[in-house]
Amino acid sequence: MCVIESVNRIFRIACHNDAMMDHETTHHEATRPNNKEVSPRLVLPTALDLQYERFGRLLDSLIELPDVATGCSAACALLASELTDAGVALVQRAPAYGRGPDIVLADYPVGIGLADIQGSESINIPISVGNDGNGRSATFYLLAWRGSGDRRFSAEDEALLRGIAPRFAGFAARFTLGEVAVRPNILDPETGLWSLPSFFEQADRRFDRLDIEDKVGTMFAFGWVRCDGVASAEASPVVIRASVSCLQEMLRPVDLIGRVGPTRLAAWCDGVDHLIAAERGDRIVKKLDALLTGTERHAAIGIASRWPRSGDDPATVLARARAGLEQARLKAACEAKPVVRIWQATEP
Repeated sequence: MCVIESVNRIFRIACHNDAMMDHETTHHEATRPNNKEVSPRLVLPTALDLQYERFGRLLDSLIELPDVATGCSAACALLASELTDAGVALVQRAPAYGRGPDIVLADYPVGIGLADIQGSESINIPISVGNDGNGRSATFYLLAWRGSGDRRFSAEDEALLRGIAPRFAGFAARFTLGEVAVRPNILDPETGLWSLPSFFEQADRRFDRLDIEDKVGTMFAFGWVRCDGVASAEASPVVIRASVSCLQEMLRPVDLIGRVGPTRLAAWCDGVDHLIAAERGDRIVKKLDALLTGTERHAAIGIASRWPRSGDDPATVLARARAGLEQARLKAACEAKPVVRIWQATEP
């Protein structure tokens, strides 16, 4: 069972057990100017108050899991399920006195880390937990982002993040104590695809071999877009998993497929030039779009080829394919149909 399904099951149980608590009221005594007592006034908790309380109880139970990395990843997945199409990560900020990048302690989707942040909208909420065990201040932050071209965060989204962020201090404190080592994830547990770091590593090996063999290859970037203006999911976990099955069926066993963002997939295909890729992309986008019939959503694909000995690394080629994808998504939203777009060298 995938991480988010496990979390949702725990969440449903928590909601059931706490159903009576959701209807509790707070009694406030009031008096008139002549000091005569009046009947107590009932103050009902708001929906946001109840949401914070439920999240808090569930996060507290996840903090107690023996493996803090697993518990924190599950907490990120739970929060991401409330922030449609978003990624979530708990990050330790690099110390001001030292060198090195910020450290991703746990994230959803697993393995994306900070690699998907460039060009996207993000919100980060500082979390302070004292010191790092050596008497030095340790600062963490809860990060949420949506990919480039996705809809923006609302005021309600930010309010939810600010209300929930302090609950992640327990995870941060356990990481601070060095309770577990932060370990990379080879596969995305929700889809079984290569996580982003592993996808890049595997593609880089392919690039070296293709340079020696003097062969071309092509990167595909897959995404979705709503064309009805509704602030709802572009790609739910169900759509993501169904699309993964479709890609595994239509691509070759030797092709690499990875999850490169909360609502983005990618594939690298050896020996495929832009012409073959365009033909293949047309077939794939129609099949992916068929999964969305009646949902006011459409599939889109961006394509970028790499020529031998060009010197382009996997991150560069993927960025180009994603630039083509964003052009395809824009056209798909305007024309309400699936679109394939090949990245051109004149484009950024």
